[in-house]
Amino acid sequence: MSSKLQDATGAVATFAELIAPIAPSQFFAEYFGKKPLHIRGNDRKFADVMSWPQLNALLDMTGIWSSRSLVLVLDGEMVPAAQYCVPAPNRDGQQILQPIPDRVAELIRQGASILCNDIDTLVPGLGRLAGIVEAEIGAKVQSNLYCSWKEHRAFTTHFDMHEVFAVHVAGTKVWNIYQGRIEWPINHPAFRGWDRARLERARGPVMMEVTMEPGDLLYIPRGQLHDALAASDGTIHMTLATTLPIGLDIVTMLFEAAVGDPLFRQNLPPLGQTDEFGPLAAHVAQLAERLGEIARRPESIRHFAAFQRGYRYPRGQFRLPVRSRAGGGS
Repeated sequence: MSSKLQDATGAVATFAELIAPIAPSQFFAEYFGKKPLHIRGNDRKFADVMSWPQLNALLDMTGIWSSRSLVLVLDGEMVPAAQYCVPAPNRDGQQILQPIPDRVAELIRQGASILCNDIDTLVPGLGRLAGIVEAEIGAKVQSNLYCSWKEHRAFTTHFDMHEVFAVHVAGTKVWNIYQGRIEWPINHPAFRGWDRARLERARGPVMMEVTMEPGDLLYIPRGQLHDALAASDGTIHMTLATTLPIGLDIVTMLFEAAVGDPLFRQNLPPLGQTDEFGPLAAHVAQLAERLGEIARRPESIRHFAAFQRGYRYPRGQFRLPVRSRAGGGS
């Protein structure tokens, strides 16, 4: 499916265009949350999303960057902020570590990759893509940019806590997608900080080797182990990190509802000096039954549905200039 807008400008206007020639019905039935998908494109498909001039213009806005939003990685290791940043006030007057272009450039010459975090609100074309995915899937989408150099790997084998749509715009990068997959990981200490040995044990053999060229799209399900290596000097890709509501979100909402029920505010029955847990077990069963009653209430279901329906980031746009209201004051 294509549109006149895409034919004229290269801009992707719908989710169907983003994943073409795969139909959305096929994507959700066969791939989403199930297995990776590589879609070939052309160098015009994401031409409005990012380019070398756009990236340089973005980085030239030095006042918006800090050591947290602009990260350097060299051969799998984070570069200490002190090597490329100096203390400086940000636009709010708060002291931050601000990247220095000359120091960043020197580390790039050594092969360091650039990671620009949370840029979907800074790049209109990327923000539009994020909004398209949010609207189609009912999710929150956040985007990072990765700029890497030949034979220098930014990140070793890892898995993500979200669905990944990787949009490739410059150079060539080879991705290894492994058979190993962690079951529904979340941003919690149980899934963060796995060491390299544990990840390599979990990844298993290579399931897909994907060579990404400008205009290509790669979908990777949450928890699928993967890594990537630039095959040319100067590669750029962006990730659309897609997070959906999960059962733990319902648990959080039920906690808030339980605060209003006196049963959940009562003290637990004392254990005494014996190993008899009968009173405690009975009380826990009562709590579980009451929590189930709260969850099944029609108003609770409506609340859960409203939460799911609104689960996305605000993506308003300015449309200046605007006309003043007739008869308005000064």
